Amino acid sequence: MNTQQQDRFIYIIGEHQNGIIPESPEVLAFTRENMRQIATDELALVIANVFAKGQYFPGPDGALTSIIHEFIGRSDRYSRAKSKIKKGRCTLISAFKRLDGEISVKVTAIIPVQPGALNMEQPESFHDLLIASLPEFQEALTEEAYASDSKIIAIIKEATLHHIHGKLQ
Repeated sequence: MNTQQQDRFIYIIGEHQNGIIPESPEVLAFTRENMRQIATDELALVIANVFAKGQYFPGPDGALTSIIHEFIGRSDRYSRAKSKIKKGRCTLISAFKRLDGEISVKVTAIIPVQPGALNMEQPESFHDLLIASLPEFQEALTEEAYASDSKIIAIIKEATLHHIHGKLQ
């Protein structure tokens, strides 16, 4: 894996679990060619089941990685940002419960990062990036109404307190 790839990550944050995978141009190219017949809703359903509902993915890890890559590859938000953010970036996928009880899965943000700022062995660095960057993409979180018991509510509260505390310093 070259240095450029190690500075591009996909961070999936859901109701029940989170995941971090390196973004791979090779996987994106492979899935674009081999997964186009799969409906986007089906890709989102798999991500919702694994990350929002905590279900076990019955296939190999590589298959889930491919599903995640194909999902971001189809995102308009990702397509617009990937040409602007050439170096380090973290693509955020969210899988949270909406007010109607359904799970919303979407590419929420593509966050620029300094090379070397994130480390898969230190998952807290991804959470810290999420909290620090949330004001920059908060409009993406207002596109839908989330359930009052959704994990996103606690994340928004944490980010608000973080930024208020930062301004008071």
